[in-house]
Amino acid sequence: MRYLQLALFALTGYGLLGQASAQAIDYPYCMTYVQGWSGTIEQCDYSTMAQCQASTGGLNGTCAPNWRLAQRRGAYPDEAAPAAGKRSRR
Repeated sequence: MRYLQLALFALTGYGLLGQASAQAIDYPYCMTYVQGWSGTIEQCDYSTMAQCQASTGGLNGTCAPNWRLAQRRGAYPDEAAPAAGKRSRR
């Protein structure tokens, strides 16, 4: 019985250590479209603008750069953050 418990414990440990963490991919282009009562749906699954535009076919959607990536890169600076280089001298 003890060997069975030890084997199950080792197998569980091996299974847990072998797991890789999930990596989310942020694609550079998003398609936005309206679907019935669900409202506006945004899909950011496109590597190129051409891919996105090809997918808008029957959905009457629009394509735009992924705003989450632009925000992370600093394209939309936070209004609350002080401007660099401007310090008050008191």
